[in-house]
Amino acid sequence: MMTNVSVAIENLENSEIDSLDLRIIELLQHNGRIPYRDIARSINTPEATVRYRMKRLLDDGIITISAFINTGKVRHENVSYIEIKVDPIFFGATLDELVGMENISYLSAVTGEFDIMLEYIYKDNEDLLEFINWLKQKDSVTALKSRNILKIYKAQYPARISQE
Repeated sequence: MMTNVSVAIENLENSEIDSLDLRIIELLQHNGRIPYRDIARSINTPEATVRYRMKRLLDDGIITISAFINTGKVRHENVSYIEIKVDPIFFGATLDELVGMENISYLSAVTGEFDIMLEYIYKDNEDLLEFINWLKQKDSVTALKSRNILKIYKAQYPARISQE
């Protein structure tokens, strides 16, 4: 199991993030379990400052600390990447419904041939087939492509952010 820090990019617009925050986030992305004292030593800052900054980053929803499961090592679950081409009406109720689904671990609007990309965690082929058929029945879904992950060689999610 890997522990990483998820960076909520959408919250950065309304927050004051400086170079110290970025250095803390970068250390956490390499090891989400790093003690505050080690962060403080690494960036030559008092531990109290690191504690304060961490509390603010967490409270403001800029970062969350999560455990990511390496699905390649978990035998009972599989991952499918699904791309969906949709009509504009999709961005209402259907999108909200997908956001609320526990089996969807990633969901984004993308550019290119498809409009939506998602990561669906499924237990067996029947589960995946049922989900794909459910999507195909939606009037707002005009095309769908799925790819099943056979083996994961690297799963790393540090987002690189820059201070403007």
